[in-house]
Amino acid sequence: MFRKSFAIAIGFIAVIAISIVAIFGMTTHKPRGVVVLMYHDFGYKGNPSVINAEVFDDQMNALYENDFNIISIEQYVDYMEGKIDLPEKSVLITFDDGYLDFYEIAYPILQTYQFPATNFIIVKSSDEPNPDHLPHLTWDQMREMKASGMSFYNHTYDSHKMLNIDDNKSPMLANHMEGETTEQYKARVKEDLLKAHEILVRELGEQDNILAFPYGAFSDELLEVMEEIGIDHAFTIRPGLNERGKQKLYYRVNAGLSALDGDALVKKITEQY
Repeated sequence: MFRKSFAIAIGFIAVIAISIVAIFGMTTHKPRGVVVLMYHDFGYKGNPSVINAEVFDDQMNALYENDFNIISIEQYVDYMEGKIDLPEKSVLITFDDGYLDFYEIAYPILQTYQFPATNFIIVKSSDEPNPDHLPHLTWDQMREMKASGMSFYNHTYDSHKMLNIDDNKSPMLANHMEGETTEQYKARVKEDLLKAHEILVRELGEQDNILAFPYGAFSDELLEVMEEIGIDHAFTIRPGLNERGKQKLYYRVNAGLSALDGDALVKKITEQY
């Protein structure tokens, strides 16, 4: 009788213990990963599908009102490397190309909500401005914004271009030029990426060499070059959720669309989990 009662008591305690663990796990579980948003410009070429200031403000307000945790790229890298934990609903905001309207339109809106963001810049376009091209950020503007939480990283020095290979357009950074050997290709890519990073450090101070692939394109040879020069984190344009320990080529969700208002963006982010 005593043994039977004892066994029942032990079983009851075990059930309670399991329940406590389950409840604790439900309330403290870590996020599956981080959603990275991708933007470019605000419609320089007159494309109505490109996001405008009003929609961008609505998106940022929706992120704020729905308690998303907007993180810096430095926090993102530390999280991916296992150095820190992040709360649920953490989101990284990124822009590509370094256009001037990041300063004129995005920056004031981001400041309103005290959100950090990263812009991957085509370094030559800022270092050697061309009046015949679309306007890009100046170093003084980037320094001003960096002091308020923005950051600026590598989108190549001058390899954001297309090659015409066999009548097909192919991204320059990820493909051989006509007649180019593997050794010549790797030397060209290495020189471009190192030059971009060196200028970024010269103008903005020490920082990691983090890359966003032009057109989202990469190759095995490009990845080998990146490993040689210490680029451990790179961003594609493929959609998806970024989970710690799974990859160092990161997914991004295209948010730079005029049809994607704040509610639609929140839904799109939530669908990634």
